[in-house]
Amino acid sequence: MSNLFTTEQALVLLKLIFAHLLTDFFMQPLNWVKDKETKKIKSVKLFYHILLTFLVVWLFSRNFLVSIFIGITHYCIDIWKVYAKDKSIKTFLLDQILHFTILIISWLFIIDGFTQFVDLSTNILIDFKIWALLTTYLFCTFPLGIIIGIATKRWRDEIKTNKQDSLDEAGKWIGIFERILILTFVINNQYEAIGFLIAAKALLRFRESDLKLTEYVLIGTLISFTLTISLGIFLKMVL
Repeated sequence: MSNLFTTEQALVLLKLIFAHLLTDFFMQPLNWVKDKETKKIKSVKLFYHILLTFLVVWLFSRNFLVSIFIGITHYCIDIWKVYAKDKSIKTFLLDQILHFTILIISWLFIIDGFTQFVDLSTNILIDFKIWALLTTYLFCTFPLGIIIGIATKRWRDEIKTNKQDSLDEAGKWIGIFERILILTFVINNQYEAIGFLIAAKALLRFRESDLKLTEYVLIGTLISFTLTISLGIFLKMVL
């Protein structure tokens, strides 16, 4: 790890990021998101989400002040997002940048002379490598899938397909398992296996009779592969 901070301190940041990914992507049902978009500041589900955020952050950090700070700022950022007219990837990325900025500020607060509020070494898992792997795998599933979905939305809107021709949400789950496999291959230096995965997907999904669908699948696949490989390389550098 860098000389700027210890492995133990970096572990605290990883846990805060892990907590954010859990609450913002895995523990927030779709009906909560729709309720926030519809009722906005009056949404009860928004308060459920913030309460859940506070509890999970406190569970991972054991720092009450930081948990309150993240909960309040998360509420403010979510309020801005539901009122934002632009729902493009730019808004999504800005939303996440703001959340991660708050996480970094909270992390600096914890490690800079305020450790009496939290014991940095007491937790079920204290191995940095394990938490780095868990956080990366968590990110490459639903969070990265949402980013890819928003990035490819304008092409997806051009495709008019019959939903009866494919299983419900099959593409989403194929993408999740695909990224898990790619990340595992990169971590283990099995880059040849990624080539076989691309070939297998090409045989199963690409159809010359539907040019738009073929191009859409190709764009989504390349974005997914590029981001996941980059994520795996970055993880290897950190470790």
